[in-house]
Amino acid sequence: MLAYLAALYTLVRACGAERGTPLVQLITYTPYAAVGSLLAGGGVLFVSAPAGLVLIASGLVLAALVAPRLVPGRMPREGVRLRVMCANLLYGRNATPGFIEQLKVDDIDVLAVQELTADGLAALDEAGIDALLPYRVVAPAPGGGGSGLFSRHPISAPVSRTLEAIPMWQTAATVHVPGAGPVLVESAHPYPPRQRRVRIWRDQIATQAVPAAGGPPRVLLGDFNATLDHAALRRLLRAGYRDAAAERGRGLLPTWPCRTETLPFWTPPITLDHVLVDRRVGVREFGVRAAGESDHRPVVAELVLPAT
Repeated sequence: MLAYLAALYTLVRACGAERGTPLVQLITYTPYAAVGSLLAGGGVLFVSAPAGLVLIASGLVLAALVAPRLVPGRMPREGVRLRVMCANLLYGRNATPGFIEQLKVDDIDVLAVQELTADGLAALDEAGIDALLPYRVVAPAPGGGGSGLFSRHPISAPVSRTLEAIPMWQTAATVHVPGAGPVLVESAHPYPPRQRRVRIWRDQIATQAVPAAGGPPRVLLGDFNATLDHAALRRLLRAGYRDAAAERGRGLLPTWPCRTETLPFWTPPITLDHVLVDRRVGVREFGVRAAGESDHRPVVAELVLPAT
């Protein structure tokens, strides 16, 4: 039975065939399934060779699907530096002076936040975010639907939009980086794939903005409530993006959960927060930071934009 389930899981993941609950949720744990299948296969092999071989084969296929995230790509050539961070603030709770200090330490140029509430925005202002990142477009909202984008550099065409079905605000703007052309930046936050809400999650990922040929480079960063094992997120990548963490061989760094009091059950750490970059944009560094008061770790990337 275990070998049969492993083979079925591997087939679903390899074909991108996850649909509905619980498949979408289970596919999240593909890296763990790869390790578990290999270990189980090694143990079962001496009891039942066919079952053990099926488990080992399943583990090897899953490992092959995951492994590219651990292989860094070519370092970008010279260009204009842009340091970005995305952070889920957990209903505004992580809008703290410690969070602002981390922005200083990382010398952040553009910050995208999710779950921005009115109280969280007030706390960010009180902590002095305006002195670091004076340009903004914000859409605070109760609960987890708010969004914000803060920039060191001037912005134009600020936009706040809601994703359909369940209102999830996303903020975007054109950032004018000295020495580089304009770059489009958006704070992304699709609704999580909860039971009976998986279609909404998939549709909200599908409606994310994609790079346009001949247009400015685009950066899409935030809490996608998805891992690179989800077909929905991989389709978005194929539309013109690269995952910054995978570009630097750090695509399995977990970002959630860091707090468990908001969860009905324990779950292994997974990678839900991403920086997706236009293929014209290079990635020099990627890392995660301490969660503070949030249940998500902020992620930081140093990007390289084409010089003008």
